[in-house]
Amino acid sequence: MLSRISIAVVGACLVCLSGCGTKHEGQPEAKAAKPVGGVGVVDLDVVAKRLGRDIEMSKLVEERVTTLNNKLATLQSSLRLLYEDKRDKFGDEPTEEQLKELDATKDKMDSQLLEVKQKAQVELANYRQALVDQFREQAKPILRDVAAARGLSIVIPKNNALLLSIDPAAEITDEVAAKMPATPLSDDEPAPARAKSKKTSAETSAR
Repeated sequence: MLSRISIAVVGACLVCLSGCGTKHEGQPEAKAAKPVGGVGVVDLDVVAKRLGRDIEMSKLVEERVTTLNNKLATLQSSLRLLYEDKRDKFGDEPTEEQLKELDATKDKMDSQLLEVKQKAQVELANYRQALVDQFREQAKPILRDVAAARGLSIVIPKNNALLLSIDPAAEITDEVAAKMPATPLSDDEPAPARAKSKKTSAETSAR
């Protein structure tokens, strides 16, 4: 009799335990949390090439180089005319003091021209960087969307010199390039370059 009761009790416990593990009908399933904390890698140079943005940026930089060279040529021509006018005023036989003054004028003009060339190089570098920054800003919304879809917390630019090993699963370049709209870069001067670009005294002298 006791053995039968014991068996019955054990059986009831087994039914209870098995019932505790059974999902009741109509009860909503718990959704799996999206994994977060991963790191994605993107090669924006490759994205730019696939969209033709590298060629576009190169053309804009070439146009800026031409503009700066024309300004330098104009300034150089203006300075040469000023020097020749001053030399002509001294006549064919200038005095020693006048020769010294001409030499000082030439040195000053050469220094002024050199300063303008250096500032033009800085302006060109700023303009080139501004184009790159503009492209990165256009890519950021796409990067955020791809990262969110994959549950990535961080997206870093691909740099083979720094990244010794990359899991192919972390590469999102193809996906970003496919979703990146073909929005051209602005024809206007990018804001970062415009803020850094200032008129020089030499440019004023050239007018």
